[in-house]
Amino acid sequence: MKIVFSKYHGCGNDFILVNEASFPLSILSDLIPKICDRHTGIGADGFIMVKSDPLEMIYYNQDGSRAPMCGNGIRCFSKYCIDKGIVHRDCFPVKTLAGIKVIRKQNDSLFEVDMGQPDRNDLSLVGTKHKIWGLPYQTKWNEEFYLYTLFHSTIHTVVFVDDLDGIDMARIGKEICEDPMFGKQTNVNFVQVMDPHHIRMQTYERGCGITLACGTGACAAVTCAHDLGKCESTVTVSLPKGELKIQIDDQDHVKMTGPAKCIAKGEFIYEND
Repeated sequence: MKIVFSKYHGCGNDFILVNEASFPLSILSDLIPKICDRHTGIGADGFIMVKSDPLEMIYYNQDGSRAPMCGNGIRCFSKYCIDKGIVHRDCFPVKTLAGIKVIRKQNDSLFEVDMGQPDRNDLSLVGTKHKIWGLPYQTKWNEEFYLYTLFHSTIHTVVFVDDLDGIDMARIGKEICEDPMFGKQTNVNFVQVMDPHHIRMQTYERGCGITLACGTGACAAVTCAHDLGKCESTVTVSLPKGELKIQIDDQDHVKMTGPAKCIAKGEFIYEND
């Protein structure tokens, strides 16, 4: 079976996008890990199905697990919809499992997303028994960190570090992500505050591992840093392959602005082994 796909990236966070009607949904759980495999498939951090009536982003991690939303993914989704003529406006709503997100096209490759308000208190959303805010955490190698967990379109835990380059993010991120206190696992964002208007960040994503960028993670990181007095309400987030601009308005709405780019189009040959 040949499946028509497009591949987009936002700050290095890459996604395979397909139209929902282009293949039978019965193969979805088998298809996603295969097409996202970087050696035997196309390769991507995530898989996005595009539904046009109503306009909806259906997002999966590369292992096939469903996620409520993806910040970089929704910009790529928006660019795809404009490129394919599904959307003809510069401002439009997109349905997600994390609610309706409003997109504003800034130019051909730059999009602003109103990510809504973070939820710092609903334990059912983050899958924990107790609120995690400033929780001391010691790894198996006796490293000590403080954890801040909230729901920002999906589950995020923020870890502030002095030197982003000086820690093993893959190992520590995996340990925190899979700790039993997180019933649904958690994305882990390592954050180095450079100054009140600038942070560096990298994310260990549940169902994926270390990624080059995470839009919802950037929103969660700035929210935590702002709550703790570490940064202002407008912050540039530096990632390994790009930057995001995060703004918190007077109503606690978080807006994310960043790029989206198409990098490949083609057909994936799917075989049910």
